Amino acid sequence: MTFEEYQADARRTQNPDLSINETLEHAMWGLASECGEVCGLFQKRLQGHAIDADAVRKEIGDVLWMLAELCDVLEMDLGQVAEENIEKLKRRYPNGFEAWRSVGRDEE
Repeated sequence: MTFEEYQADARRTQNPDLSINETLEHAMWGLASECGEVCGLFQKRLQGHAIDADAVRKEIGDVLWMLAELCDVLEMDLGQVAEENIEKLKRRYPNGFEAWRSVGRDEE
C-alpha cells in the first residue's frame, strides 16, 4: 500500500460533518492523544508489564490515521511529506546516522 492509497482509504472514515477548523482540531488533538497512547504502552513496562507489540502496532496505525487527516485538512499529500522527510534526512546524514552530525548540525 502506498501513502496515497492509505490517505485515500483513511479519508473515507473521517467525519464529513466537521468544518475545516473542527477537522484540524480533531487531527491535532487526536494526534497528541494517539501518541500518548503509544507512550502509555511503554510506560506500563515500568510497572512490570510486557510490551504488547500488537497493541503498539495498532496505536501506531492510529497515529498514522491522524497524520493522514492532518495532511488532508492542510491539503498535503502524506506520501510527499514522507518523501521530503527522507530527502531531508539524506542531506543531514549522507552516510547514514553519524552522532557527530546530529550533535553539530545546524537546524534547517
